[in-house]
Amino acid sequence: MSPRVRVRGTLPVEVPPDVAWERFSDVASWRTWDWMGMADAAWLAGEPWQRGSALRVGHRPFTFDCRVAFCDPPFEVIWHGAGAGIDARHTYRFLPHARGTLVVSDETFDGPAARAVLPLVRWYWRRHLLAFRAWAEGSERS
Repeated sequence: MSPRVRVRGTLPVEVPPDVAWERFSDVASWRTWDWMGMADAAWLAGEPWQRGSALRVGHRPFTFDCRVAFCDPPFEVIWHGAGAGIDARHTYRFLPHARGTLVVSDETFDGPAARAVLPLVRWYWRRHLLAFRAWAEGSERS
């Protein structure tokens, strides 16, 4: 059995779930608010945010071509991808919250490299969520 690790983070964002989703779902803007981790984000095939559509996430040399497994806007999206000895499943949820939206990022990694990347992944996803909050709330938007 290959190692499995899980990284889960939550962060309140002061916009309603539909606004959080609208800002998140614009994949072309990911490189604006997360230049470090999502510079190569792009749609590869299919209708965006439909089951089976393909998107690239990450930043060279760590890009992953992923397939959308489930999408229920504005509340949830799940995609799967693999690369660099890791199979990953990422879920984002945009839940109603007293401050607007609770963004939940939940990712599992399987494979021989999963444990080795855990410290980097924890650091990165915290930074990623904070960058999204700044973008979604407007402090980095034009």
